[in-house]
Amino acid sequence: MDSSSQYQQPAPQVPGEPQAVQPAYAPPQPEPKKKMSAGAKWAIGLGVGFVLLMLFSCIGSLLILGSDASMFAIGDSIAVIRIDSVIQGASGGSGDPEYVLDQIDQALADDSVKAILLRVDSPGGTVAASQEITLAVRRAAEVKPIVTSVGDICASGAYMVAAQTDEIIASPGSTVGSIGVIMEVANVEELLNKIGVSFTTLTYGEYKDAGSMYRSLTETETAMLNEELATIGDQFIADVAEGRGMDEDEVRELATGWAWVGSEALELGLIDSLGNYDDAVDRAAELGGIEGEPNIVSYEYIDPLAGFYSNLLGIVSRANEIDAESLQRIALPR
Repeated sequence: MDSSSQYQQPAPQVPGEPQAVQPAYAPPQPEPKKKMSAGAKWAIGLGVGFVLLMLFSCIGSLLILGSDASMFAIGDSIAVIRIDSVIQGASGGSGDPEYVLDQIDQALADDSVKAILLRVDSPGGTVAASQEITLAVRRAAEVKPIVTSVGDICASGAYMVAAQTDEIIASPGSTVGSIGVIMEVANVEELLNKIGVSFTTLTYGEYKDAGSMYRSLTETETAMLNEELATIGDQFIADVAEGRGMDEDEVRELATGWAWVGSEALELGLIDSLGNYDDAVDRAAELGGIEGEPNIVSYEYIDPLAGFYSNLLGIVSRANEIDAESLQRIALPR
C-alpha cells in the first residue's frame, strides 16, 4: 500500500515517552467555498429592488383607485376635468366619452365639489363622441356650475362641448370655434392598380360600400353624404345656440369652419372673457359660492411610474400606430 492510502502505518515507539494515538482514518478536507463576485451581488440586488418597486407600485395603485379622491379634500372644492386629446370613442384617452362621463359622474356625486372646471385643449373629434360629452356636460351644468378654461385650442367638437358650460374663458391667442363638419374619404384605388392589387367587393345593399377607400364615390353617394353633413351641421349649430343662448341664425353665420383667436372669439360672443387657468379657477369658485382658496380635486389617475416602466422595458414609441380602425375613423364626420 502506498503513502496515499487512508490507513497510516503506526509510528515507531520510543521507550519512556508517551505515545500519541494515531487515528486509523483521516476524513477528507472540504474544499474552500468560492466567494460571490461583486457583479453578481449587484445583479441580485437590482433584481430584488425592482420586484419590490413593482410590488409597492401595484399596492399604491390599488389604494388610489379604490379610494375616493374627495377624502383628501379639505373644504369646498373644484373638480378639474381635462379634455386634451382628440375626441373619439374607444380611444382610452381624455377625449373618450366614457372616460369623461365617468369623471363628470364622480364630480356630481362628490358633495365637497361646488363647481366643475373643464380644461379643454382639443381640436375636436368625431360627431357622435362629441355629442355624447355635450349632452353629459349640459345635464351636469343644471346641477353644478361649470366653467371652461381653454388652453391652446378649443375647436369643432371640443367647442360644441365647451358651449354647454356656464362660461368660457380663453387666452387672447387661443384658437376657438371651427363650427362646421368635415368628412374625408380616402381613395387608394390608383395606387393599388400600380402594384397589381385588386379587391372584389360583395355587398347586400346598394350603398353598403359607400365611402370605401378602394374606389371613388359615385355622384349619388357624394350627394347623399353631403345631405348627411348638412344634417350634422344643423345639429352642431343647434347645440351651440342652445348652450350659448344665441339665435341659430347668428350661429349659422359663424359656421364657416373657421377658427378665431380668443380676442376675436370674444367679440363674436363665442367666449365670455379673456384670461388664463387661474382666472377660470377663480370664476368657478365664485359661481360655486366658495369662499377663500378652493381645493382642487381630480378623478384622473396617472401612474407616476408609467414612464419609468416604459423606458425600462423599452416599449416607448414616438410614432402613432396606423391600423385599419384608424383609417376607418378618418372617414367619420367630425
